Amino acid sequence: MELKQIRSFVTVYGDGSINRAAERLNIAQPSLSQHIKALEESVGVSLFERHARGVRPTPAGERFYEDCRKILGDVENAAQTMREFSRGISGALNVGLIPTVTKGILAQVLPDYTDTLPNVDVRVVEAFSGTLTDWVMSGELDFAICTEPPHHDGLELRILSAEPLVMISGNKADMRHLEPISLRQLSSINLVLPSAQHSLRTMIERHVKLGNITPGRVVEIDGLYGSLEFIRNTDFSAILPVTTIVADLDSRAFSVSPIVDVKTSFEFFLVHQTQKPLTLAARDLVARLENSLKRSAAAWSAIRAGAPDVAA
Repeated sequence: MELKQIRSFVTVYGDGSINRAAERLNIAQPSLSQHIKALEESVGVSLFERHARGVRPTPAGERFYEDCRKILGDVENAAQTMREFSRGISGALNVGLIPTVTKGILAQVLPDYTDTLPNVDVRVVEAFSGTLTDWVMSGELDFAICTEPPHHDGLELRILSAEPLVMISGNKADMRHLEPISLRQLSSINLVLPSAQHSLRTMIERHVKLGNITPGRVVEIDGLYGSLEFIRNTDFSAILPVTTIVADLDSRAFSVSPIVDVKTSFEFFLVHQTQKPLTLAARDLVARLENSLKRSAAAWSAIRAGAPDVAA
């Protein structure tokens, strides 16, 4: 069994077609077919079933694929480690973040990171989870931090942190700061919602369908900063992860209300390609972001410990 055969198998598996895989690998289709045939002879089982529009993996191929992804990941990781060993931590790092992470913790993390690793050129883009996941798949991003990312073959997902959602309101909404609320007991809440592309919108609409939330007027705003500025000057509210606002609690620019009757959990996922392991520079930044997210959740827990336990 050769490494080029494993790469060929993984590419054919992902494309579902030997012709498309051959184009991707920039080799002739007969040569790729020979790689697959030799690999099947080596392992003693058929890995693909042929059909009119391409190939589909056999049960053995499905199982073998998981092992091959790990093998290629380990090989690339070893090569990456040696490259970093020879030249030190340097190079370009392309990172994707959802708006909550950008607003809530990036400013706490990035200055020290860039001071510590001056030879790493960092590019940060902000987008919704689905878009960031697509950019990781295409190789445009080295990693992304998302919520509820769609599952794709070839992607590694890991939960970095989890925290509750809270209601954030402007002063005109007449909500008492840090007093727990029951969403079911609030009627006609004026809400700011992100567009349907945002996984948070899906979570909130799920609770609306269950009767846990009764919205009044709804304004759709996709920008987080724009949403917060609108809320600050109106009687509208938004349901957002606590990291969005935990650093601003002392400013009293908003009323922040813990939600006590509806179980809400917002999970932050690290997403990167299985066959493109994180560089040392990426792992360093991920660790800093993960620690900061966990500190935000811990800070909220400490604040809640001193707040009222039940809604009035």
